[in-house]
Amino acid sequence: MAVTLGYLAAAGGYAWALGSLARDAAARWLARVTWAVHTGLLAVAVATGHVPFLSPQGSVFFLGWGWVLNGLVLESLLGLRALGAFMLPPVVALLVLVAAVGGPARAGAVAAADEGLPAASAAAVAGLGGGDPFGAPWIWLHAIIALLSYCAFGLASALAAMYLLQERQLRSKVFSRLYRHLPALEEMDRACWWLIGSGFALLTLALASGTLSAGQLWDDRWASDGKVIASLAAWLFYGLLLTLRAVAGWRGRRLAYLSLVGFAVILFNYLVVGPHWSTRHVF
Repeated sequence: MAVTLGYLAAAGGYAWALGSLARDAAARWLARVTWAVHTGLLAVAVATGHVPFLSPQGSVFFLGWGWVLNGLVLESLLGLRALGAFMLPPVVALLVLVAAVGGPARAGAVAAADEGLPAASAAAVAGLGGGDPFGAPWIWLHAIIALLSYCAFGLASALAAMYLLQERQLRSKVFSRLYRHLPALEEMDRACWWLIGSGFALLTLALASGTLSAGQLWDDRWASDGKVIASLAAWLFYGLLLTLRAVAGWRGRRLAYLSLVGFAVILFNYLVVGPHWSTRHVF
């Protein structure tokens, strides 16, 4: 709750600064302090044996942490002072959503056991060790990389929204106060492109690491899992997007719209397919 309220207050501070031309130093520090609290809570959870990838709530908590971390780094490196107003609201929305629809977490071991997996495999899914000493580390690696790819795609969509707002003002020649805070179009386009490329590389690694561990745990049945199919569709979409950029020169507004569409696919995969149409994943 404290983390959600902290990010909500920081997002409000960023938005107020954008609209009033006031300084956003207080909002930036509040976001950093809240992220530090977020880090501490996540560390305590891991230290006490609560693996953050075995429930939708845990995965959203980790996703929000990685999302804000990458956003703060990007904000500092590129001077994207307005980014906080666009990156924090989705994090707040995810934290509120998962808290509202949460209930008892669906533990990975239970899910695995329900599918009739061997006890050793179920323990490996739960990160409890068991008969497969390599299963749990692969699953940890797979989950962390997958969630970090979602962070990159999410931040790319935030930059895409900023790009479209700025580009619209330039085309209409009607400039609001927001115009003065947003970076140049070329800078946002380049950052969006870099994030999509990074997310695609991470998603590729996530699919590869998932394939290795799934082959050990579930034989050939993993290939028909809804999450696997949806993730492969998202990978193909972003691969096509990158190809269009490299070969056909698609950039600017086209890249921004495709980035928003791609992240909508990621969210659908994360919030709907994983929890409801997958027997092998909890997010």
